[in-house]
Amino acid sequence: MIVKQSCYAIHFGAVSPPQPPPRADSVSDSRRRDRAYQLIREGILSGVYGPNQRLTEMDLSADLGVSRQTVGIALVRLEQEGLVVTQPNRGASVRSVGIAEALRALRVREALEGVAASLAAQFVTPEELEQMDAILGEMNANNDSEALVRYSQLNTQLHGWILAAARDETVDRMLASLNYALVRYQYRTVLVPGRMEESIAEHRRIVDAVRARDPAAAEQAARRHVARIRDVLAQSAQLLG
Repeated sequence: MIVKQSCYAIHFGAVSPPQPPPRADSVSDSRRRDRAYQLIREGILSGVYGPNQRLTEMDLSADLGVSRQTVGIALVRLEQEGLVVTQPNRGASVRSVGIAEALRALRVREALEGVAASLAAQFVTPEELEQMDAILGEMNANNDSEALVRYSQLNTQLHGWILAAARDETVDRMLASLNYALVRYQYRTVLVPGRMEESIAEHRRIVDAVRARDPAAAEQAARRHVARIRDVLAQSAQLLG
């Protein structure tokens, strides 16, 4: 069986603690091929399958409950998307992303998060704001190194509520597609002293702007949040060489 790599996105706001993908054996034959492709893709984007991890047809077939031929077709599609690479005598593996690509992904993410926050400021409901406030309160109570896993979950939930309030499936889908470029570097920012407290304040400014129904302020706050992540990641990369 393939060993699943455990990883958590503390500040990227899109990757929750990964779980093994569900099996595809309950899906009808006409949809099984697409379903297998989606399951493997989601596993890569969420970090279930980590950078450079081998993706063998035999193991994936057993994990997902589909034929090896179905897995092979899915891997070809994923290679065309740039999520998988195939090498002679090694087979398929998850493509590894360098720091430069991760920084570029964060630049794109900055724009998309800004759009999401701007839309959320226009369409958010009182119930959604109540959920955001509750999450912020719990994030503030879990802002130490002993609660990284819980903080990660809360961070993901907050971004999820903002995206839900935006009501734009295209933005949601595009943000999800960037996750794979950030998984490898998820711990770089949270380990910087004071960064967790700084992040909570940034999230609070986003939510406050959404509550004020100020699209411009919400977009600016969201963009500054992601820009700060990018700056911290770039600085940590320089320090670590």
